[in-house]
Amino acid sequence: MNLYLNFARITVLGALLIGATGCQTAKPTEDSMRERAQTVIGKPVSKIGNIRNDSTLTYYTAYTAAGEYNCELPSGAIIAVASMGIMTPPLSCLPKGASPIPVQ
Repeated sequence: MNLYLNFARITVLGALLIGATGCQTAKPTEDSMRERAQTVIGKPVSKIGNIRNDSTLTYYTAYTAAGEYNCELPSGAIIAVASMGIMTPPLSCLPKGASPIPVQ
């Protein structure tokens, strides 16, 4: 009987997590990407392009009058479950051609 109760609890918890994942937006919209990039870069973004993603990150290029920026934003089902819509994951934007690893 105890085994059945444990199995039932795990099943209910799994169903709740799957349901929560389905309710969250796993892929950011182009408008939210533009808005967040403007905030991080500090300049108006005229266009968002070259959008691609894998299971955990969304990569895109933000175009401004000052130049292009390569941006990456955590996304996907794991981020949706972890944040539960309460927080927004951090965005990283670097000028095109800049290396994220500092040169010593």
